[in-house]
Amino acid sequence: MNKRLALESFLVTLLFIIGFAAWNIVQGMIMTMNYVPDLMNTVSSGNPLQSKIAFGSRVQWDTTSMIMAVAGFILLAAAYYGLRSGMQRWTQRS
Repeated sequence: MNKRLALESFLVTLLFIIGFAAWNIVQGMIMTMNYVPDLMNTVSSGNPLQSKIAFGSRVQWDTTSMIMAVAGFILLAAAYYGLRSGMQRWTQRS
């Protein structure tokens, strides 16, 4: 097992997950900046305006969710490791 390639696989997988989460945060910020509430229809319906805003959703991490998240991380890192080691072998043959 190539330790340098294993570390690279771990770091690439971690950066991929962090990038995915950051992209979701940026999308949420853009949607929030561009949101314009329709106050005319809200006032005419007779319902009072909302005074509290809920951001996001609450995620409960049970044992199954944690096992699936760790397994997904390991599978993604293993797939990257397999692809990179296969590419190295293929380029060495050529």
